[in-house]
Amino acid sequence: MVIIFSIPLKSLGLSTEASNSNSTSSDSTVLTTKGVELNKVGNYNESIVYFDKALAIDPKNAFALNEKGNAYGGLGNYKQAIASYDKALALDPKNATVLDNKGVVFYHLGNYTEAITYYDQALSIDPTVVFASYDKGNALEALENYSGAITYFDKALTLDPKHVLAMIGKGYALDKLGNHTQAVFYYDKAKATDPRYIPDLTNKANFLDKIGNYNLAIIYYDKALAINPENTDAIKGKENVLSHIGNQTLSQSSNNTNIVDNTK
Repeated sequence: MVIIFSIPLKSLGLSTEASNSNSTSSDSTVLTTKGVELNKVGNYNESIVYFDKALAIDPKNAFALNEKGNAYGGLGNYKQAIASYDKALALDPKNATVLDNKGVVFYHLGNYTEAITYYDQALSIDPTVVFASYDKGNALEALENYSGAITYFDKALTLDPKHVLAMIGKGYALDKLGNHTQAVFYYDKAKATDPRYIPDLTNKANFLDKIGNYNLAIIYYDKALAINPENTDAIKGKENVLSHIGNQTLSQSSNNTNIVDNTK
């Protein structure tokens, strides 16, 4: 399973009491909840069916629209993901969590600067959205602004001291800055805090490889290998990505040669 998005129910203002105020919204909420559970286990196609049923009952169900966007994101269908987020934002323009999720789409597509604009919007609305700080740290890291990345990982850790992925992100940035001792400290702290998150690094890297963002995939494989240098899945995954990059480079070189030959 690839964990990509984090959507707290409360952030969208969807309360159980409000949902039970009438049978229509209650039915929509039940269907949405089923879809969310399917999202959690990576069954995105089936979850979309439930979100569509929920939205047929209540087209203004912003939470369902947001989660539908998450499902499309999990499938790598970013055009549909953005469409769903935009519909949610049309209903709730200042929803920090939806803005953050839209930023994650651009992050996965390799448009890190655009991603940051959405993270900044989210943080200006609600600075307490932990994942917006963490996600901005990731984007800055991808842009090789490691000092800036650490600033935002620290903000995420201030809000959630047990945020394992922020610890790993900070460790990676510190390592890139040459502070290897502190990097190891944060990697070890992440493992001690909750080792269940560690496999997600390899899963995320595999997902990024699948959608063709090879540079970002390598970052996540490297994070996984920093935690466990004997991670065979990460080793094989990174080798696979490097092979893709090599083939891509050879293809481009061949195309350039053909262009030169055609001008003779």
